[in-house]
Amino acid sequence: MVALAASCIAANAQIAVERSKFFDNWYLGFGGGVTTPLSCDPMFPLNATGNITLGKRISPAFALEADGIAFFGSHAAQNTRWGLSANGNYNAFRAFSAGVNGVTNLSNLFGGYRGAPRSIELALVTGVSWIHNFTPHASDAKENYLGAKTGFAVDFNLGATKASTIRVEPYVLWNLSQPGNSYGNLAFNREGAQLGLSLKYIFNFKTSNGTHHFKSYDVGAMMDEIARLNTELAKKPTEVIKEVPVEKIVEKPVEKIVEKTIVKETQLAPVVIFQLGKSVIDASQKPSVAMIAKYMQNHPTSKVLINGYASPEGNAELNQKLSDARAKAVYDMLVNTYKISADRLTYKGLGVTDELFDENDWNRVAVFIEQSK
Repeated sequence: MVALAASCIAANAQIAVERSKFFDNWYLGFGGGVTTPLSCDPMFPLNATGNITLGKRISPAFALEADGIAFFGSHAAQNTRWGLSANGNYNAFRAFSAGVNGVTNLSNLFGGYRGAPRSIELALVTGVSWIHNFTPHASDAKENYLGAKTGFAVDFNLGATKASTIRVEPYVLWNLSQPGNSYGNLAFNREGAQLGLSLKYIFNFKTSNGTHHFKSYDVGAMMDEIARLNTELAKKPTEVIKEVPVEKIVEKPVEKIVEKTIVKETQLAPVVIFQLGKSVIDASQKPSVAMIAKYMQNHPTSKVLINGYASPEGNAELNQKLSDARAKAVYDMLVNTYKISADRLTYKGLGVTDELFDENDWNRVAVFIEQSK
């Protein structure tokens, strides 16, 4: 239910989270802590635990993790307290729990994701586990039990990159199939549960986007920026603006007849802006390509010319190659990603320009010209 609520909130937000690959957003944690019976009989002395965790964040609000807990101490287990009851029997390593947890980040779920982890975040931890008891009481014939984990996680995300996390996790580990639980029936019985507190160090592995976390984009701001650039482009009285009849002479060898063909060229609204010296389409510019693809899908007879440009920095030969590469990058995305037929698209690099925009940074673009006869 919590994961469904997170999906609904994300669907209505203006923030788009970049889709991650399978090997992105994994983390590894290890640490230790203490436990005592939830019945508090006896509460002291506390017993030590060791813990290791491997997880993957599915979204900023939800993660899945495999969790292993080893239970140490000087007290052997009884029927109703499988790890910590004092009966004078000394065993250093008595029980082990292996489980799968769902971790719901409440800070991101209700406060929204801000493009990077907060310095302090609160999460809900719930899961199921298998418990093996190495020192069962003589009256307990079983050594394996079904368990459940419920708790909270307080994450302290460290540094500017947020690659490291310190997690403080109070939790309850329930022994659902303990003999004291309704004569062997599954139950959340505090007599068969452990109250624990663990401290973990978590390393968040680097992702394919170059960070240690999800990247997000403000869709509304991106659309506003595209609209602003299109408005600026429309103010320039260049040949790529508006509908301009262009006469092209086509010579036919038969009877040496010369025909004139009128080609109408119309500037379409979206533009794709590139970084200095780059011909790779940034994620923030992909919506412009998607808009052109949608337009061509809605107008199946339309044909589009893609013109690539470079800003005045650098030498002319390099800028010509760069403008070619930018136009081709847009062409390839339309053909390969959006399956637009190649015979409906043409592209060319027009080299350096400083006439489209007053700012040089804005002249590193690819523009779209619809062509019709």
